Amino acid sequence: MSNREASDDYNLVVAVLNENWRIIECRDRIQWILQHRGSPEKSRKDDWRGRSYCRTAKVLRQRAYQHAGRIDALAVERLLSLPDGCPGPGVGLDTVGEAAAPNIG
Repeated sequence: MSNREASDDYNLVVAVLNENWRIIECRDRIQWILQHRGSPEKSRKDDWRGRSYCRTAKVLRQRAYQHAGRIDALAVERLLSLPDGCPGPGVGLDTVGEAAAPNIG
């Protein structure tokens, strides 16, 4: 596992929304980051880029629905289960790797 936020194997991935979008907790654990692949047409390794930086789950969900397009059903469940605010430094986080359920609209 990597501590680089742009890495495919970053250690604080919260949810994989679809093949081009994911949510991570920043390395300082003070905010969530909605990320997209650098090139949606061509999957590149370790090329995740921040789109939105959110301190509250409400805003994070709004940004995810606004930007990510189709979101995996398991990722929707994960988004709905997040605490109101980013947990912060020193608080444990259950991370989610590959999402397996079919995408929903």
